[in-house]
Amino acid sequence: MQYQSLYRQFRPTGFTEGYVGQQHIVRTLQNSLKANRVGHAYLFSGPRGTGKTTTAKILAKAVNCLSGDSPVSEPCNQCELCAQVNSGQSIDVLELDAATNRGIEEIRDLRERVRYAPAVGRYKVYIIDEVHMLTTEAFNALLKTLEEPPAHVIFILATTEAHKIPATILSRCQRFDFRPLSEEQIAAHLCQVAKSSDVSVSKAAAELVAFRAQGGMRDALGLLEQVIAYAQGEIDETQVWEALGTVDRSRLIEFINYLGAGEIKTALEMVADFSAQGVDMVQLLSDILDFLRQCLVAASGAVQSDQYREITGRWRSEQLMALMDLVASELKESKYWLQPRLAVEMLAVRACREQFLTRPESKTEPVIQQKEINPATPPKKKADSTPAAVVPTEKVSSAKWEELLKIVKHESISTYAWLKEASASLKGNSLQLNYPKGFMLHRDNIVKGEHRQNIVPALKQVFGVDSYEVDIEK
Repeated sequence: MQYQSLYRQFRPTGFTEGYVGQQHIVRTLQNSLKANRVGHAYLFSGPRGTGKTTTAKILAKAVNCLSGDSPVSEPCNQCELCAQVNSGQSIDVLELDAATNRGIEEIRDLRERVRYAPAVGRYKVYIIDEVHMLTTEAFNALLKTLEEPPAHVIFILATTEAHKIPATILSRCQRFDFRPLSEEQIAAHLCQVAKSSDVSVSKAAAELVAFRAQGGMRDALGLLEQVIAYAQGEIDETQVWEALGTVDRSRLIEFINYLGAGEIKTALEMVADFSAQGVDMVQLLSDILDFLRQCLVAASGAVQSDQYREITGRWRSEQLMALMDLVASELKESKYWLQPRLAVEMLAVRACREQFLTRPESKTEPVIQQKEINPATPPKKKADSTPAAVVPTEKVSSAKWEELLKIVKHESISTYAWLKEASASLKGNSLQLNYPKGFMLHRDNIVKGEHRQNIVPALKQVFGVDSYEVDIEK
């Protein structure tokens, strides 16, 4: 028997067995089928590999299944029509690729064919994939049919870019948005597929493949098939990494932590190691960006997962966002590099030198109350018995503070990120910066030389002073 790819072997044939995710869509469609309220046009929108075409074929079988006198909520996959659809030989269920049949002539031909009654089933079902690729003229021709469709015709439009479809078409369809599958859903299904294929796959290996698939089940099955061919036996995390040229989760976390600790030498050594092992550098940047995004979501409490605690326990949300900006910038620029490795090396150097990223906050480090001392101030003389006069403190207006922040932001986004959390007041010839409790990291960073160089000129311009002190509110 001719070999079939895994995604074809394990393509679901019904809404229950083998169907993963999209329960909000399954429930709606099944309820409509049970009530015999079948629409004449559906739009399935979502990322690639999330089940749009598969669901369209299942729906086509359900409305035509010969096991009942009316549409059924679950196709039997035993009758003549179900068998024809499964084998791709049904003349009542037709699939059209709009990427290659996008002109007005093809749609006019389609309009002629919809007049004919179905040969076997109750409905003639037209599945138009990548419908957003149709020309404007073709959409206009299709619109006429959608406005006054024959009673025996159902259109199912599938697209990855619903925003490109004219509003006149959208308004005549029932729209269903397919969501990317979670890593947990994909990993669990991959383990089931591997078991059915008599292949041993570790849970960690399945999770790594799921992470690389970016929410698409078809992509995940294709990657699994590639790894199976490479491993020729039991599959573990290392073999997935070697086969796909990607970096496993633990090394990804290790690399990110080196960036946060400012370890340029070690970070660059890791980049060299990745390159020697054939890691796709552009994919590495993409993996880092996606992992940081998931860490940011986990840090907000929206997702509870142990695998992100290594980062979220040490990094603040603004630090994650700052690093994401750097990674996104290098990912965007990577297409202009002749050697993509340079993009990752630039990320390592920039991240380690950018003070606003992180020196991950220590939870055991004692709090030291400190104030910046002007190095030009001469040694204090021995205090006499006369008490020093109290220097009056004047609160800074919000307009002046915003003006200062605007100037600093123009000079350095990193200095601005550390400065904006403070409140300010004028104390003699100095600006007093006070941070709320828990902002020790901001206080410690804002007194560093590179930030002082950005702040002092702005102080002179806005307040006419040339120094500042920092403290934590009690």
